[in-house]
Amino acid sequence: METIKIIEKDIVSVNMDEPVLVDQAPGKPEDFPPYAVTEEAKRWGRYRMPKVYKMPDDTIALTYSMSIDHYCDQGRDSPLFVSGDGGKTWEKRPWPHPGLSGMHPVVSQVFGGEYYTIPSRGGIRLDGYEKSASAELKIGSLPFAAHRMSDYPKEVADWYKDIKAMRWSPAAGWTQENAVWDHEGQYIWSYDDKPQNIPGHWGQSLYFEHPVIRCGDELFIADYWTQYENADGSLPKNWGSYLMVSGDNARSWKRRSNITPEYVSAAEPALAQNHAGEFVCAIRSDSASLTGTAPTMYLMHSKDMGYTWDAPKPVLGYGVFPQLLQLENGIMALSYGRAPGTWVSFSPDGGYSWTKPYAILDEAGKASSCGYTSLLALGCDTFLLAYGDIHCKNREGEECKSILVKKITVRPL
Repeated sequence: METIKIIEKDIVSVNMDEPVLVDQAPGKPEDFPPYAVTEEAKRWGRYRMPKVYKMPDDTIALTYSMSIDHYCDQGRDSPLFVSGDGGKTWEKRPWPHPGLSGMHPVVSQVFGGEYYTIPSRGGIRLDGYEKSASAELKIGSLPFAAHRMSDYPKEVADWYKDIKAMRWSPAAGWTQENAVWDHEGQYIWSYDDKPQNIPGHWGQSLYFEHPVIRCGDELFIADYWTQYENADGSLPKNWGSYLMVSGDNARSWKRRSNITPEYVSAAEPALAQNHAGEFVCAIRSDSASLTGTAPTMYLMHSKDMGYTWDAPKPVLGYGVFPQLLQLENGIMALSYGRAPGTWVSFSPDGGYSWTKPYAILDEAGKASSCGYTSLLALGCDTFLLAYGDIHCKNREGEECKSILVKKITVRPL
């Protein structure tokens, strides 16, 4: 399989400011549900997965997950921190509308000066419902059962179709509305999380983990929470990532394409548009997939507005939750984590080649932080990177889960 070129020489100048602490877990043990008792559950629960973005008043917002790493807990409210000085200082505030307070929503500017998001909610427990024999998908070593939506009673299908979005408009402020999503060919997946001692088979509906891309009169986002049958009606053997498109300013969404072929197991897709007008998608792949390749990140390009995609190419080894950001100066940034540690790389040519990665956290030989990052452009050559660090110490010298931001400036040499 062809891989993406890694540039050995220095082609950019990179300046990273000192990290700014936004919030930190207490030194005492965290409170967990009684059934999530494993050390792995405690390691990934609370103070993780930060998101950073602009709000309608032009302040910078940051939020993160306070749930354990399971669908049963994802409806838990996330905190909101706000910065009015470019990320130098942060203040905790209440959410401006209760509909925004689901797990770490990502707000995007859409058309007409409006802002939009679909927050996460708690998952659905599916064991006990009538269903046919399932197919099995895998992400890495994790087995997921797949069933057609028609195998479940109407109340289950209605739960998946009841999608609450949040919209801000200059005239009305924040309001909640129903989003119309493409459910044609959707199947329902579920997971029995024995490793975390959590009872039941659970599924989850879609929510926005990334900002929306505006292009022409359409909006674009890559989704992997909704999974679809193949064109012939069969169930795929691997997890897919799908390009979803709205032509009515996020009131309804249709599936345009499967970004990844079936031989690649795709999760956590991030979408950007480079200066040539091409779409670039980065994904995490934990599975050895159908080709026997090792877990890695992949990049795909589309030159026709997402109708078709180039074959996926491995890039920079393994990483979780890759994030893409196209800067106005022509440089594209890619951040990712758990490699081990948290890293950022830069592309001068719209994602076709990348620099050797720069360390945000080098955790070689240490337990890894969550590795989830978020990027926000501050100017033509500057952006803010939000990340977590489980080795950051409090005033008493105790290592505590911490949420930080770092301002990074990158310029071509």
